[in-house]
Amino acid sequence: FPMAVCSQTSGLLNKELNILSLGDSNGTYPHSWPQQLRLALPNTQVFNISKSGRTIGFVNLGDSTLNSLSVIDENLEKAAAATKDKPYDFIVIELGTNDGKAVFAERQKEVPQNLEKLIRKIKESRYSSITGAKIIIISPPPYGTKAENTEKYAGGYERVKAMSKAFKKLARRNGCLFVDGFRTPGLDINSMTADGLHLDAVASRKLIEPVVEKMIKYQD
Repeated sequence: FPMAVCSQTSGLLNKELNILSLGDSNGTYPHSWPQQLRLALPNTQVFNISKSGRTIGFVNLGDSTLNSLSVIDENLEKAAAATKDKPYDFIVIELGTNDGKAVFAERQKEVPQNLEKLIRKIKESRYSSITGAKIIIISPPPYGTKAENTEKYAGGYERVKAMSKAFKKLARRNGCLFVDGFRTPGLDINSMTADGLHLDAVASRKLIEPVVEKMIKYQD
């Protein structure tokens, strides 16, 4: 982490935070961004419900369990059980990459609407350990050239760029913190991914640096 961030994290390092992370494949690897949060904040417990192929609100690959809206109640139940009544401090959501696929190109107006529905479901959960958490929305990183050059992801760069703007407004409207994953400082999507989509360890760390900064400011 940059020196400025390292010096500021000293207060957080001593806190036993409880974080729920919700993402797609970029949240599932051994070097993923939820793992980077654990490394940055070693006293923090991270309950990670990321899943490869997950969308905000579309049925991806014919699998309804990849639709976050369809399974959020079930996932929140698991999250509440895992925390053993200790409330979550933050819920970090990093979704949208799969909603930007070419197959969903004509449904992009639904993406921010679905995210807003997802946030409302979280805030209106019947679990008190969930409802008091501060939600942090990370907009999806850009698509790299290798992904853009495939039929599956063609045009995705502009779609996730649009999500960044829409998610920022949505976050403000719903009282959430926002991190612009599309413009992450120091993240080079073409050199830090093998396929233009899946972040390596360095990129995953870069992605959560501004997340930690938001946590610091919120906790101060």
